[in-house]
Amino acid sequence: MILFVFEGGKSEPLVFESIHRLFLTEEDVCVVRCRHDLPTLYSNLKKHDYDLFRSLPLEENGIAIPDGRRIDTMFSQIFLFFDYDFQNRIGLEKVNKILAEMLDFFDDETGNGKLYVNYPMVESLKYTKELPDNDYWRYTVSREICAQHKFKNAAEQFACAQAKGYRFIDMSKTNEDDVKNNWQLLKAQNVSKANFLISDEYTMPASKDLISQASLFDAQLKKHVNAYDSVAILNSFPVFLYEYLKQ
Repeated sequence: MILFVFEGGKSEPLVFESIHRLFLTEEDVCVVRCRHDLPTLYSNLKKHDYDLFRSLPLEENGIAIPDGRRIDTMFSQIFLFFDYDFQNRIGLEKVNKILAEMLDFFDDETGNGKLYVNYPMVESLKYTKELPDNDYWRYTVSREICAQHKFKNAAEQFACAQAKGYRFIDMSKTNEDDVKNNWQLLKAQNVSKANFLISDEYTMPASKDLISQASLFDAQLKKHVNAYDSVAILNSFPVFLYEYLKQ
């Protein structure tokens, strides 16, 4: 069984639904909606001696442990999806310290779990003027805009018609073949941008190892956060697809 842990209770499950139906049909999947941010998860982990399962709202998500079964033996892989939220009220220095520690701890889906980060948040998936968008590698957003809680609306306004409201990956509103094709296009432009952040080449990387989440965070800090108080817009769900799927 694979455990997926999401920060939010609405957008992330909607985004994940078509991934599950199209690409994980052979997998037994369990989903936890945390409804809190990464610093809160970090605080919960510290309180529970870094025991992820004691730190998650399992009961609230209807997850019961079978009699005689240890929960840490129930999942073969664990993936976590959280937002960067560099505008968080605790301050940029603390946010960056927490994320660095979390990326170091959650670096293996078959061990502690693997953390994927959306920059600045999950709505980055919609931030495309067309699909594919040849200018996607250029798009950034300032910390000030995020601090003013304007990015979600900006992403919706910027999105091309098919991306508004996530329609382009919503199988209740878009036919299956188109959704599958849209995911391939989203994968190409987000993975290419991830590679550009690290290597300055807007192409698919030669190896999946070249765009690790830790390397992406380091590149974001050096090229955008520390230099311009901004972040390069990037979504982690297409990156997950690229790394998880064989093709």
